[in-house]
Amino acid sequence: MFTNNFSKGVIFTCIASIFWGLPQPLFFNELNHINTLEVVLHRGFWSFIFLFIILISISNISQFFDIFKSSKKLLVLSITAILIASNWGGFIYAVSQERVQDASMGYFITPMISIFLGYLFLKEKLSKLKIYSVILMFLAIVILFFFMNGIPYLVISIGSTWAIYGLLRKQIDVRPSIGLLYESFLITLISIPYLIYLYNTSQSSFLSVDPRTTIFLILTGAVTIFPLFFFNLGLKFIQLGLAGVLFYLAPSFHFLTSVFILGENIFLAKLISFIVIWIGIILYIYDVIRGQIIENNTQ
Repeated sequence: MFTNNFSKGVIFTCIASIFWGLPQPLFFNELNHINTLEVVLHRGFWSFIFLFIILISISNISQFFDIFKSSKKLLVLSITAILIASNWGGFIYAVSQERVQDASMGYFITPMISIFLGYLFLKEKLSKLKIYSVILMFLAIVILFFFMNGIPYLVISIGSTWAIYGLLRKQIDVRPSIGLLYESFLITLISIPYLIYLYNTSQSSFLSVDPRTTIFLILTGAVTIFPLFFFNLGLKFIQLGLAGVLFYLAPSFHFLTSVFILGENIFLAKLISFIVIWIGIILYIYDVIRGQIIENNTQ
């Protein structure tokens, strides 16, 4: 039914999206007593440590050093490092302020932006059915914005940083794990001086609050590497637009987690938007599957 690479891309992207949607908000909810910036910097530092140990143990990391020989790769990956750190900050802040539904809305916007960017920059085609699905998704976002008080800066920030991150990462020929290693390395260069400053001024939560907090700060690296690796791997095998649609699993689980586990209030407008978006997703995925079947039958 599908090519092997297409199936891999779908599976890898789904694994990442489901992990982002359910375990991750629950994990960072356990760190809501810590300043968002400190959590983000620990996340970057420990992501680099975990990933470096893994890669040095099981593969060749010579491509990491090759990045420094290419000005294009350096520039793109430096920008994506800033984008991913900003996205982390928005998400962690949303969790700490009991606004997981805002994070959910931010990631609901992401696939729509990804579809648009894929069409604009990567010349990914949109059939009539895909256009209808995008219209439905856009309608759902309009409903969400209409019923929010003021400009949803947090929603827009989370959605746009992640969509642009996906687009830029697709522009360079770098293994997903190596790209992550460089991004976390760059964040670490900023993290270390600041974390040392916090520790020396007795403002650090690491090793000073309780053992559980320290362990959770260390594990921010593990919960970061796992989904990011699979998402970037998935992007190598499928269209940016399809990856964006499959990514809707993440905010869907964010929405369900916020209501049924974290106890946030559910509003009718958000529920209606949720249903409309999923109708659009079903149309889009159906069109992609139909296209794959037609393509395979003509070969």
